[in-house]
Amino acid sequence: MIYPQNVTGKYRSIKNYSSLALLLLYFLCSWIRWPRGAGEPDQALLMDLVNRRVYIFNIEIWPDELYYLTGLLILAALGLFFVTSLFGRVWCGYTCPHTVFVDLFNKVEAFFQGDRNARIKLDSEPMTQDKFIKKMATHLSWVSIAFAFAFGWVCYFYDAPSLVLDLWNGKITSGGLAWLSGLTLSTYLFAGFVRDKVCVYMCPYGRFQSAMLDNDTTIVTYHDWRGEPRGKRDANSKSGDCIDCGRCVFVCPMGIDIRNGLQISCIGCGLCVDACNSVMDKLGRPLNLIGYDSINSSADKMNGVPHAKKLLHPKTLLFGGLFVLVMFLLFYALSNKQEVKIASIHDRNVMFTFLPDGSVRNSYILKIANRTLQKQQIALLVVGIEGATLKLQGFEQDYDTEHKLTLDPDQEIELIAFVKATKEMLKSSKNPISFQVRSDYYDKVFITNSVFIKEQ
Repeated sequence: MIYPQNVTGKYRSIKNYSSLALLLLYFLCSWIRWPRGAGEPDQALLMDLVNRRVYIFNIEIWPDELYYLTGLLILAALGLFFVTSLFGRVWCGYTCPHTVFVDLFNKVEAFFQGDRNARIKLDSEPMTQDKFIKKMATHLSWVSIAFAFAFGWVCYFYDAPSLVLDLWNGKITSGGLAWLSGLTLSTYLFAGFVRDKVCVYMCPYGRFQSAMLDNDTTIVTYHDWRGEPRGKRDANSKSGDCIDCGRCVFVCPMGIDIRNGLQISCIGCGLCVDACNSVMDKLGRPLNLIGYDSINSSADKMNGVPHAKKLLHPKTLLFGGLFVLVMFLLFYALSNKQEVKIASIHDRNVMFTFLPDGSVRNSYILKIANRTLQKQQIALLVVGIEGATLKLQGFEQDYDTEHKLTLDPDQEIELIAFVKATKEMLKSSKNPISFQVRSDYYDKVFITNSVFIKEQ
């Protein structure tokens, strides 16, 4: 069991403010409204699993477009790698959701049970009424925070205002209730009890961080050339600046001793820097015996050599370049996203039919989707065989070169289409054709390719 000690300082303040900003973003973003028209959800960020849509402000992603989300995840990973190559595991120390909630749970625990020594003493005592009250208040607060986290997460899948009303009226769906219960329980267990073990044994990030660090990466560093040998300082002492007070260990939420060098458990939060600096300040010694530094920079300081910070090193350039490339490709793909999607499947049961007039007919299944929030007037036609005509099953219009259709916002339709051509129009047994959709609203043409079969 780790009992982190409270500490004040520069990095503790950064951690507090970043946690507050992230929590506000997490809980408030699902409440942003974004009007999309009648019958459409007005939540700016929503993963609508029931209707199989993802809404990101003005972007609507359909099930077959999940590669956009894959691109976003790849972009986030590359951004994480880029930052890590520069500043080590600052993501883990300041912005990881698990770190944020563990830190919040620690604050609640300290509020009800006292600082480090008080909590250690309380846990060693037998159960009393006072201990029971403090423990109960702590765990009830943890459960409340865990439920708030679960509620905030489900809001991104279950329209936030509707979730509140359904909870109040007891009409929440079984799926929503399952997610709320599961996330509440898992957050309570992980942030309240498992804590540092998630980072060490469950999260893969710490395992492959060494592949992203080099000698110019800024990490939490103990300058042993200044601190060793450790011991109390007096007039006759030959010890280094480190007085072996243990404060850097007491404040660490991972329970490690940074003086043993970089470890897989270090999340780079910098709390040991604040703790050590407070001691150095009292002793009148230079600050940053423990500080954010690189291996090369620390070596230059030890030798009294001026060090020029090198930000652009090979791994940084690699991750930064890949980040820019993926961002460009994703932006290009989104900016060229098709407003109308058309797909065709040739009828495999009856490949072709000879009609009484001597012409040949092929059957196709067409799927046309209006992937916008505007009603669209479209024209459907077939090209590739000069003189070929088209007929749609269930429509009164006979064979013609073009058919007019109306698509409501966010509508997907499935049609059976018949294409007819005379033998004189066909150049071979298999003739390439295309179905085209022309949108009047966007002044664009959307195409799907197929083949017209005359004979085996």
